[in-house]
Amino acid sequence: MAITNAIRYKGFFLDCAPVKQGNACFVAQVIITHESGAALDEYAFHDLWLAKTAADAVSFAKAWGREWIDAHLQEADACAGLGVHSV
Repeated sequence: MAITNAIRYKGFFLDCAPVKQGNACFVAQVIITHESGAALDEYAFHDLWLAKTAADAVSFAKAWGREWIDAHLQEADACAGLGVHSV
């Protein structure tokens, strides 16, 4: 079974990677990128979770990345409604 490590979600690109540890476990990681105008915003999150399989690490990273995007989109929407710019 092939593991799809990269997905698109709500205009963001998530590149999820299982990094093998010496003890036969895998660390979940995700890099989230978003194109905003001419700029490219990139957010890297390493050492999210320790999994027993590569597939579990990728699944966790995808779910975590989607939750992060949803939380940050809600925050951006709330700030836009108040006329505040989020940093």
